[in-house]
Amino acid sequence: MAASASIIGSIVQQSNSQLEYLISQTSPSLLRPLAFFVSWNGVLTLAYSGFPPALAALKQSVNDTVSGLPAEYSGSKWPKTSLGALHDKARLTPQQLETLNSICREESAKFSQEEEDQAVYVDQLTVVFYECRCLERRILEHVIPMRGGSNSSSNSRAVNEAAQGSGNGNRNGNGVGNGAGTAPSGSMPGSGGGGGPPDLRQPDAVEQARVAGVVAEADAPDYWFLASKDGSRESHYRGLALGVTLVHDLAPFRLPPGAAPGPYGSRLPELISAFRARVEAELPGLYRWFADTSLHSTVRSLMG
Repeated sequence: MAASASIIGSIVQQSNSQLEYLISQTSPSLLRPLAFFVSWNGVLTLAYSGFPPALAALKQSVNDTVSGLPAEYSGSKWPKTSLGALHDKARLTPQQLETLNSICREESAKFSQEEEDQAVYVDQLTVVFYECRCLERRILEHVIPMRGGSNSSSNSRAVNEAAQGSGNGNRNGNGVGNGAGTAPSGSMPGSGGGGGPPDLRQPDAVEQARVAGVVAEADAPDYWFLASKDGSRESHYRGLALGVTLVHDLAPFRLPPGAAPGPYGSRLPELISAFRARVEAELPGLYRWFADTSLHSTVRSLMG
C-alpha cells in the first residue's frame, strides 16, 4: 500500500503543471441542491442543478489539456453527492421505489436555488487516492485551492484512515448517517465561505437540462428496471477498490465540533439528515449510509 501511495504521489506531482494550474486559475463557485433522487441500482443521491460556468469550464480544460486521463464516466457528467446504497442482499420492489420517489419529491421541495445556507461553496478541490469508492478510506489527499482560496498553497499528505472516520457506525443501516469520526488534521476545508468570493452565475441551460433530464427518469413507468438492477450495493462502495479521483468534499460535514458554520451550506446537513431519517422511518434497514465526513461531489475520475 505504501508503494501504491508513492506511485500516486508521483503522478500527482507530474500533473501539477496542468491540473493544479487549471484549478488555481478557477474562481470559487456554488453547487446548488436541486433534488434527492433514486439513481440506477437504487443508489440515493443529492443532485445539484448543474455545474456552474466556472466548474464546467474547468472540466472542459482538464479534458482538453491533462494527458493520460481515462474517458470521463457518465456519473461525473452531472454534479451529485451519493448518500447511500442498498445493502448487499436488497433489491428494490416497485412499491419501495414508489415510496422513495414520494420521499424524494417531498424532501426536495425544501430546496431553493437562491438560499446561500443550502449552497455548496466550492473553493478547493482534492485529488484523492482512495481505498474504497465511497471515499470513506483514503490513502493520500492532495488539496488544491481555487483562485483566492483559503489555503495559500496546495499540499499532499498521507491520510490516517482511523482519523478519517470510515463510517463504521453507519454500516448496520439503522442510523441516519451520523458519520463517526472527523476529517483528518490538516485537510479541513473552509467552513463555507472563507476563501475568495464565489462566481454566483447559475449553470447554463445545457447544464440545467442535463440534470433535469436525469432526475426526470425516476418518473418513467419502466424506471424500476434500472433502479432495481444488480450492482452498486454496499460492498461495491465499501469494498477494496483503488483509484484516484478529483472531488470537492462537502465542508459543512467536516467541521470540527463546536466550529461555527460559514455563510454557505449551513442548512445542508439538516436537510440531508431529515431525508435519511424519512427513508429509515418508512423503509427501515434497507440502506447503508455513507459517513458524513466522506460526502463529496466528484468533478472527474483520474484513474480507476
